[in-house]
Amino acid sequence: MNVFRLELKNTWKSTLRWAIALGGITYMLLAFFPSMQSESMKELAGAKMEGIDPALLEALGLAELTDFTVITNFFGYVLQYMTLAIMVLVTQLAVNSLVKEETDGTIEFLYSKPVSRSSILLQKTLANIFSFICILIFLYIVAVIGYLSYSDYNFAESMKEAAVFYSAILYVGFVFMALGVFLSTLIKSSKGSSGIVIAIVFGTFILGIMGVIVDDLSFLFYLSPMDWIKTQKLMTEGIRMEEWIVGILTILICYIAAHEIYKKKDLRS
Repeated sequence: MNVFRLELKNTWKSTLRWAIALGGITYMLLAFFPSMQSESMKELAGAKMEGIDPALLEALGLAELTDFTVITNFFGYVLQYMTLAIMVLVTQLAVNSLVKEETDGTIEFLYSKPVSRSSILLQKTLANIFSFICILIFLYIVAVIGYLSYSDYNFAESMKEAAVFYSAILYVGFVFMALGVFLSTLIKSSKGSSGIVIAIVFGTFILGIMGVIVDDLSFLFYLSPMDWIKTQKLMTEGIRMEEWIVGILTILICYIAAHEIYKKKDLRS
């Protein structure tokens, strides 16, 4: 049985709505960029930043990115908050991927087909990855169009810069997706899963802020994937080796654990 196609059929409408909504927001934000280049707006932004505590500016990714007349700074800053919405989406898809069959009672349909639990887990994960990549490709295209429309970047420069942003989002998305799949094997119902998803995404984001503000908690940075791809750091350092290690280990551990738990789980029909 092709669980992959069945999963895509069940989720494509939601995926399309998210893609259109996020694409529209992306383009509108880029359309706002030319107004940031005016002297009055630049002075206003600078004045506002001067009154904010430096530690808080660093936590918000603004330690050295106060010049919003540069499109990299402007788009990179607003994109980090859009990325929160993207992470909520991919985590929600992953959390619902397995447990929703039990909640909706459709697990009986899968029981009746010649398909193993390992295959169900694999195909549903691949379907979610495919949906995620499709959304990012769409957002990437919208971002390139916005760059060409509202900045002096040429086509090659626009593609290169947008690729840096969205490839980083892809990596972090895989980390959150792995966490979501693992949780999908633990929870007993998809009802109320939205609260769990929001707690995971925003909880790790807050941990990153705490790690920046409180020196003794700096280790929390490694528990906050969103902090790995903040614009200032991404454009100067990229993703560090230790962040690759933490992320890849998280993905492997979560999927291996999910596979072992799901194989032995007593599924409710």
